[in-house]
Formats: sequence, C-alpha cells, structure tokens
Amino acid sequence: MIDRFLRASDRIAYSTAIVAALACLAMAAMLFVEVITTSFFAWSQPWAVEYSTYLLAMTLFLGSGWALRAGGHIRVNALLTLLPPPLVRLLDLLGTAFALGVIGFAAAALVEQAIRTYKLGSVSYFPQETPLVVPQALLALAFVVMALAFLTRLVRLLRRQAPELDEGGIGPSAVE
Repeated sequence: MIDRFLRASDRIAYSTAIVAALACLAMAAMLFVEVITTSFFAWSQPWAVEYSTYLLAMTLFLGSGWALRAGGHIRVNALLTLLPPPLVRLLDLLGTAFALGVIGFAAAALVEQAIRTYKLGSVSYFPQETPLVVPQALLALAFVVMALAFLTRLVRLLRRQAPELDEGGIGPSAVE
C-alpha cells in the first residue's frame, strides 16, 4: 500500500515536471514571437506579458516536486559531512518535516485563494481579462504536488529508503 503511494507520488511529480517543461517551452516561444513582432513590425502582443507571467510560475513550481525527488534542490552538505550519520538522518527528517509543514500551509492557502477567486469571478486587469482561477489553481496544484513530494520524502526517510534517485535515475523508468 505504501509502496503504491510512493510510486503514484513519483508519477504525479514527474508528470507535473513535464507540464513545467512544456510551459517553459511555450513561454520561450511566446516571448520570442513578442520580441520579433515588437522589434521588426512595431506590433506588440499584449497577452504575451500576462501569459508569460503565468507560464513562469508554472515552470518554477510545477517541476519542484520532481526536482526534490531527483535531488535537484539546493542543499549545503558542508556541515553534514562533519556530523555522524544518525544525526544527519535526524536533521534530514526534521528539515523535511518542517518543509512539509511550510509547503503544506502554503498549498492550503493557495487552494483557498483559488476557490475564493472562483466564487468571486475575479479576472486579470489585462485586456484579456483572464479568469484568475486558472493560473491560481495551477499554482495551488504545484504547491500541493510539492507538499506531496515532501510527504513522500518523509515516508521514505522514515522507512530508511533513499529519498532521492541515484545518478541517472531521472526519467519515466524511475517512477515505475
């Protein structure tokens, strides 16, 4: 049961990382078009600024759960190399639990904000008047996935399993 949860969590994190990569690609294409049309045709795309902002947030946060699993988050190991392994494990457990609490709180607040935005029918102040529930829901999803990734890491640490993938363990085969 727990192993199925861990595998499902990894699949979710990997899937949202793919969405983040596609969002990055879309943002780059959109901004490329904006630069070309503005520079050569004096014709700006007013939607480019708005949607590139949303895509930037998607790129940054939707891939965070997988980055955690793949060991891609920044970590300072200088102090950890001087400590005995049991203390390192305890610090990792405490740090992961603390991060889970912070990210979980942020996820809950963002979900609540998206629901409130939906109920109010809020739209962006840009000419496109994008319903703000869409980007806010995606950001909330990203934080929920990140909280799930921290929970998964905590479970792996408690089970004395490796919380991060080995070198080269990035890709669909790592989540199966």
